[in-house]
Amino acid sequence: MTRIWRLPVLLGLLTALVLGIAPAPAAAAPATFGVRPATAAAPDNRPNFSYSATPGAVIVDYLAVANVSNDPLKLKLYANDAFNTPDGGFDLLASGNRSVDVGSWAALETGDVEVPGRTTRIVPFRVVIPQNATPGDHVGGIVAALVTEATNAEGQRVAVEQRVGARIYLRVSGELRPHLSIEDLTADYVGSYFGTGETVVEYTVRNTGNVRLGGKQKVTVETPWGSGTAAPDLKDVPELLPGNAHRVRTTVPGVLPAGWLDTLVHIDPVAPPGPQPAAEAVDASVTVVAVPWLVLSILLLVVALTVFLLWRRRKRRATGKSAPEPLPEVERASA
Repeated sequence: MTRIWRLPVLLGLLTALVLGIAPAPAAAAPATFGVRPATAAAPDNRPNFSYSATPGAVIVDYLAVANVSNDPLKLKLYANDAFNTPDGGFDLLASGNRSVDVGSWAALETGDVEVPGRTTRIVPFRVVIPQNATPGDHVGGIVAALVTEATNAEGQRVAVEQRVGARIYLRVSGELRPHLSIEDLTADYVGSYFGTGETVVEYTVRNTGNVRLGGKQKVTVETPWGSGTAAPDLKDVPELLPGNAHRVRTTVPGVLPAGWLDTLVHIDPVAPPGPQPAAEAVDASVTVVAVPWLVLSILLLVVALTVFLLWRRRKRRATGKSAPEPLPEVERASA
């Protein structure tokens, strides 16, 4: 959630805290506010809060909170850990969730701020890194949230939290281990009686290292004689935070039903800018059965016809051997 200075809050994170079970409330004009890094005097041009530090260090920084609306706003401020959504997107824990990483290390000078219309407030905060902090990337964010009440379609009162955030990227010094893994790889061949079919491939890409990583991936289905068909328009693996995962599903079309097909997945990791060890490429494979029904049917017909012809030939031979020999005719002498 970076560079959102003048974007409506609905373009940032949007969370609805529903009191009881309730559908979404009726639409209302959202307030417009934003957050971004700042100095003690004014906003600056940093896209996010990015730090490198050692365990035990204390970082002091500033958050600019801008109210772009005309009316004053009372906003709640808090820090929370980040995570990847199922589609690989970036999100922050909701206000009711407890952070255990950098979200718990960051403390703002105030948890609430009143911002008049068309005004910006500067809020100091500190990040205290524990002595036992593990090396690598720790990611979170600072959120400004507006809590309002609304009425849903069933007439129930609900509390709606509209929030925007600025990301925190903190790298703690120590041994860096950039690594991705491929898990739960499956392949399923779907074909027609005639012609080619398609192979549906699914797998999970997990960041098993301590550095945030994305990746360029390739999925190929190979026949026993070595020809391969690649998945078209396969998107890159989004940047995954350490410990997070992304599920991939893709379809490889135009695959011949060649019996045994090898499905190969290859990922070249992509690291964020900065000095760090190179991450090794990862590979995984699985074999899927693609039955060539047309070829198999033809072979069965040929085999059946061959068996039938052999059977009929043997029967004729057996019939010929068992027939009795005709008796010689005896001429009768005429009297």
